[in-house]
Amino acid sequence: MGVPSVSVIVPAHNAEATLGDCLQALKGMTVEPAEVLVYIDGATDGTEQIARDAGVTILKNNGSPKGPALARNAAAAAATSELLWFVDADVVVAPDCLRRLIQDMQANGAVGAFGSYDDMPRSLRATSLYANLRHHFIHQRGNRDATTFWSGIGLMRRDVFLQFGGYDAERFRYPSVEDVELGMRVIAGGNRIRLVPTALGKHCKDWSLWRVWHTDVMRRARPWTVMLNERPEAGRDLNLTRAEQVKAMLALVTPVLLFAGLFKPVIALLGLATGLAYLFANREFFSFLFRRLSFGQFAVAVLMHWCYHCYSPLTYVFTMAELRLARLARGLGSSVDASSPSGTSASKL
Repeated sequence: MGVPSVSVIVPAHNAEATLGDCLQALKGMTVEPAEVLVYIDGATDGTEQIARDAGVTILKNNGSPKGPALARNAAAAAATSELLWFVDADVVVAPDCLRRLIQDMQANGAVGAFGSYDDMPRSLRATSLYANLRHHFIHQRGNRDATTFWSGIGLMRRDVFLQFGGYDAERFRYPSVEDVELGMRVIAGGNRIRLVPTALGKHCKDWSLWRVWHTDVMRRARPWTVMLNERPEAGRDLNLTRAEQVKAMLALVTPVLLFAGLFKPVIALLGLATGLAYLFANREFFSFLFRRLSFGQFAVAVLMHWCYHCYSPLTYVFTMAELRLARLARGLGSSVDASSPSGTSASKL
């Protein structure tokens, strides 16, 4: 089976700190892309000049940023190859990354494939190490037949991408789970997408604590919950497995029991037991972190992971409650409309 042509698509907004390394890595691939398209999305720094110096094809939006979903769609429309390879501007792909994605797609009759961050992120900030290594760990152990898609290092047939309308740029104006949503639609259409853990790229993003928490809650957990409400059968792998749900329950129950133990010591023992159970349930991830981090970095990572297992399910519960209350309100509103004279609502009488 021959090697299909590939168009690389890199959305970039104020990416001067990482874009140069990203584009340099694309020149050293064992499978050479036919073209590299960089969409400059309202950049106000040196991003465009870096792209010009690299000799890539440039598309641009001179106004305010419209988001990576729109950027990728616009570049996909201009691409000329059979495959579209989406690479984030803060990712430096390994030389064999593209080859591994293509080979897995062809071997398994898939229409798309995505890779993983490596275990050596550029930023050594403790919060950043945790965020990047958590992503790596989850993707390394995810189901090879995925139920979603990931555009950080994601390959898809162009005809399939266009058939399904690409990313939902209206719904996702900011970087969020637009790739997950696209993957759900593509797979629901009877197609196959593969997770290829050996297709690696180095993530160069520097995560502050606030950025990790804000992204986890507002850009991932909340919109992902909305999508699961729409498609309850979709996306039940990676960090949504039954095991992850058990870990979340242990994380939430432990502090409640420890607090109650201040008033009744026997309950404190139960809280200690659930805390130890939480550590045991996460033993593989914590062992992975322990081997790669200093003691201080490891302590921060463990605390952040416990927080992650607390705020993620709470976001799910509150978002689901909000959606159901809104649905109930709409139902009550419809009932009022139906019972009003001539079908008009009481508020308009």
